[in-house]
Amino acid sequence: MALDSPAWPHDIPNQRVDRSTQATIRPFCLEIDYEVSLTELTLTQDLRGLIGTLPGADRSLWLARYAEVTGPLNAKGFLITCDERPLSLSVQGYDLSIEEHPRYTFRFQAPLPERGALTIHDTNYTSSEGTSRLAVRARGGAWVQGDDLPPNVEEIAIRPVWQLDDAEERRTRFERVTFRSLGQTGPEKDTPRSDASSGTSSNAPGPPGAATSTSSGRLSKLLDGVTRGSWLWFSLVAAALGAIHAIQPGHGKTLVTAVALGSQSRFYDPALLGLATTLAHTSSVLLLAAILWWTGASQVATIHQHLLRVAGFVIAAGGFWRVGRHLGGWGEGEHADSVTTPAPVDALSPASLVGLGIAGGLVPCWDAVGLLVLCAAIGRLAAGVFLVVSFGVGMACVLVAVGIAAGWLKSALRLSVQARGWESRLGLASGVMLAGIGLVFFLG
Repeated sequence: MALDSPAWPHDIPNQRVDRSTQATIRPFCLEIDYEVSLTELTLTQDLRGLIGTLPGADRSLWLARYAEVTGPLNAKGFLITCDERPLSLSVQGYDLSIEEHPRYTFRFQAPLPERGALTIHDTNYTSSEGTSRLAVRARGGAWVQGDDLPPNVEEIAIRPVWQLDDAEERRTRFERVTFRSLGQTGPEKDTPRSDASSGTSSNAPGPPGAATSTSSGRLSKLLDGVTRGSWLWFSLVAAALGAIHAIQPGHGKTLVTAVALGSQSRFYDPALLGLATTLAHTSSVLLLAAILWWTGASQVATIHQHLLRVAGFVIAAGGFWRVGRHLGGWGEGEHADSVTTPAPVDALSPASLVGLGIAGGLVPCWDAVGLLVLCAAIGRLAAGVFLVVSFGVGMACVLVAVGIAAGWLKSALRLSVQARGWESRLGLASGVMLAGIGLVFFLG
């Protein structure tokens, strides 16, 4: 992995980067497994800033290129000294796994004397957010003293950096120990690593996609197959993923149900709201991806919070309006002619439904945004837009189906003599549900 790189640590300001450092002291050798996990959107924007775009590439090559570029930067970000003499880490390879987000494990190595005082200081990602852990252990006939935390990084609790005080945060990046080699004559060079933490046994990075496992539930995984297989097949798979995405908590189902249960809702109201929500959701993905691409920004947390508050305000306002109309109608009925049934609340106009749908779909799926930015970086924007639109079709099918089911339930209750008294209460419940959804969004 020979690559010229500047002599400064790697950093991604104000972005979440989870990292853990497992330092292993062996006879005459220091090994470091440096795990870095980040979103594909953050990864794409970071690599664009380092090398620009990579037209004609595929996703696996882009992910491999990121490791090749950032591996040496991360190695230079470790300030290692032994008896006050600096040591340089060499990059031995990396492993890549993709679950919710890409997770790299870089393997670094440096020679050690027979004994000494060792200092490890990770200066990478100093202005990034996320979690950080550091552990030091001895293996293969080496002895280490001075570390009072568990020797294996997996045994250290994962806590966000902002929850740590200054001393605890420093401990996730800095450690000083004394060590000694016992009964060994020298390091074994260029031999495969045998610890489970080292992943694959190769000492150099493999071809693009090597040592990589991906989750079948990720939209971005479809990108590599679109140009190799049937576009119809991959559109169906993307639509299925969109349907699964819509089934998960949130994503507009409660909003559609609340409108469908309104006392004066029409049979097509849920369908119109579901379509408006999906269209707004897909449009927000396309628009935000374009903004992030042209600005080079990746401040998704701040954007997400602002969008949530705007959407929450609009939805809560609509909900409180409906509650007020119901309660007002109830009061008027009781004083005017002692009728206990509340006055009906006017059905939402199509424009109001579209407005609610826009508010409900304002917050995008950030994985889809990241996919579009990645597609633009590797020159496959058309494939990305195709997948995102197919994804939205799947979402629309679920939301419309939920709305129709809720409307059918209300119609069934309306036909029941015993349940007729509940119809107006369903309308009130509809307003309360809308107000509750909006408040949850607004308060974050």
